[in-house]
Amino acid sequence: MKMTSRLLKLLCLFAVALSLNSCVTTSGSMGATAIKTPYATPDRYKTYDWYQPAPADKPDYDKGYNEDLNEHILRAVEEELQERGYRKDTKKPDVLVAYDVSVSVPEEKDKSSKARPGFGYSYGYMAGYRYNYGHADMPGYRSVDLFKQGTLIIDLVHPQSNMLLWRGWAEGGISNFKAGYNSVHSQVEEVLEKL
Repeated sequence: MKMTSRLLKLLCLFAVALSLNSCVTTSGSMGATAIKTPYATPDRYKTYDWYQPAPADKPDYDKGYNEDLNEHILRAVEEELQERGYRKDTKKPDVLVAYDVSVSVPEEKDKSSKARPGFGYSYGYMAGYRYNYGHADMPGYRSVDLFKQGTLIIDLVHPQSNMLLWRGWAEGGISNFKAGYNSVHSQVEEVLEKL
């Protein structure tokens, strides 16, 4: 009887701990993380431009996604980079900047033919961006579609080699795809603090 009671208490504690853990991992941003190639020197980069200054294709937003999010992210990234001493240079930038936000989509949309291998269908893809940079030297790299939905990802790419140098992200940071500018800005700031 004592053994059964003790086992029941342990099982209850385990169930409570498991439910608390699942609450934590599904709510809001989990904090920002960043990875970089061994030869990347983010502290030496002073100028930037967008990897793709304008969408390559016409935007095609899925239901529930707001086109304003793209403008909010672009504006917030530019403001944060300038605050950190970067200057926009469209002729000869030190780095090119790209962003993505991971989304969950129906299986028929999540096909390799719909997005470049290594990227996956995402909010940036819906906004018309078609990235094509490499990531061979990036330790810990994972494609956009392997991140939790709502993860904001900011990449710095080498302009000459077209290789990913630095990636920062806030896992699950943009859970509302109709988020206002202030909410988006705080997530961008959190990611770029890792730069």
